[in-house]
Amino acid sequence: MGLPDIVIEFSKKAVTAIQSGALGIVGVILKDEKNSGAMILRGIDEIPTGDSAFSAENTAYLERAFMGAPTKVIVYTMAKAAEDYNEAFKYFASHKVNYLVGAPDITADEANKMATWVKGIRQKSIRRPVIVVPDTAGDSRAVIDFDVVNYTDEDKPKAGETEFTKAQLCSRIAGILAGLDLRISATYKPLAEITYIPSAEDDEVDAAIDAGKLVLYSDGERIVIGRGVNSLITTGEVETEDLKKIKISAIQDLIEEDIYSTINSSYIGNYSNSYDNKCLLITAIRGYLRGLEATEGGKGYLRAGSSTVEINVAKQKLYLESIGVDTSDMSEQEIKEANTGSHVFLKGTISILDAIEDVDIFINKE
Repeated sequence: MGLPDIVIEFSKKAVTAIQSGALGIVGVILKDEKNSGAMILRGIDEIPTGDSAFSAENTAYLERAFMGAPTKVIVYTMAKAAEDYNEAFKYFASHKVNYLVGAPDITADEANKMATWVKGIRQKSIRRPVIVVPDTAGDSRAVIDFDVVNYTDEDKPKAGETEFTKAQLCSRIAGILAGLDLRISATYKPLAEITYIPSAEDDEVDAAIDAGKLVLYSDGERIVIGRGVNSLITTGEVETEDLKKIKISAIQDLIEEDIYSTINSSYIGNYSNSYDNKCLLITAIRGYLRGLEATEGGKGYLRAGSSTVEINVAKQKLYLESIGVDTSDMSEQEIKEANTGSHVFLKGTISILDAIEDVDIFINKE
């Protein structure tokens, strides 16, 4: 029979959730001869030094992750001779991170395998990691394809005289994303230390963004993130157009994880599946969603008054009919109150708020 099923179905405006989880965790996979295994760092001052220090490149990579102010950085270190990332994948499959990056010298093959792994984890579990990798067209909101337009080995981003590969900047991008409040987006967030990127025309940057790439952009004064997008290109009823935005996708991921973890720890096995207890669950979900709305005291992730949760009468009716119950003469309320075994069928609506990114102003001159 397996574990109880909690099917969280999402289309653009159908969501259920309960208790807000912590954001801001960056996972980093390193290859190094020091500090094998997992390590949790809560600040830049906790990065090992002295005899236990990582290599200079790996240390700098971790320091860049903390520039974006994540709540913590979880490092998993493998041997330099490790042929793949499977050891680290096994660890992160059971440890929560919001954004995950490979080593600063990640290869194209390793990046593609990370993309395959993260898609699989999101399909078979409630884990919702998002990876930041260079030059990896994942066509998925789980993959952020980091790029620098017109990058070459001879023309790279710089901080003063220090040059960076795209892979070396992935931890910086992950740190920025992890440190952002979900009421705002990554669009035009500056990388203050970066003083140079290869020159690119606006239409080249626009084309890269449309192709699902998160790119750096010079606005004439600063080097910033061009637009906060993931690699999702192919959209439909479930993976909708708005989920190309990292901000929108992150809020949806948060709610998915919250409802699963709270039901799993607080509801499954602890209540009889009565109509009254279904209503108790609905009340808890409604309270959480309203706490995410843009109201006084709310988090401002959802449009005010947009959230609803109720018993999914259509699915409940189908279930009853599948077990031989004749529903033809049952009222809607009778269907709601019917015995559904171990199953709970709910549905809801929300409206996730985007950030202000595109402004069109017309000024009439008299």
